[in-house]
Amino acid sequence: MVHIPVRYRLPHSPEWFEAQTENVSHTGVLFRTECILEPRTIVDVRLELPPTNGDGFHAEVVCKCEVVRVDQTYGGGIAPALAVAIHNYRLTRKLQPN
Repeated sequence: MVHIPVRYRLPHSPEWFEAQTENVSHTGVLFRTECILEPRTIVDVRLELPPTNGDGFHAEVVCKCEVVRVDQTYGGGIAPALAVAIHNYRLTRKLQPN
């Protein structure tokens, strides 16, 4: 499992939702969330990577994705999972807040 903070939203929406990834690959991301989206929904996704060299900067992967699967759970306190396919992405550098 790969736990990375992720934010996602519908394109052009001002509201971002937060989640944690469970799995990340070069083609997609799986994360758990309370907000269920239908398959084929396009979403903006931002993955925050931790700083690696101590300069205070961290990388953020900014992606355009499509929901390809929704795994709903029933009971047990486990949030549903969204699987999204990455259509394109870019890397940015951000200063880590103190």
